[in-house]
Amino acid sequence: MSSVEAGDWFVSKTNPTEYLEVLTVAPDGGIRIRMAGQEANTTKRYLLQNYAHLEEDA
Repeated sequence: MSSVEAGDWFVSKTNPTEYLEVLTVAPDGGIRIRMAGQEANTTKRYLLQNYAHLEEDA
């Protein structure tokens, strides 16, 4: 599975206008995110199935 770290940004695979920021990553795989000004909990599995890392241009 891909690495997910605090500070990472993701974009929805189905809606390219939907972005989220990873706030914290717990050892058990729990992830706290911020999306559209709201904070929520999710799992690494759900995040990686539905969102793609937003890559920075080098």
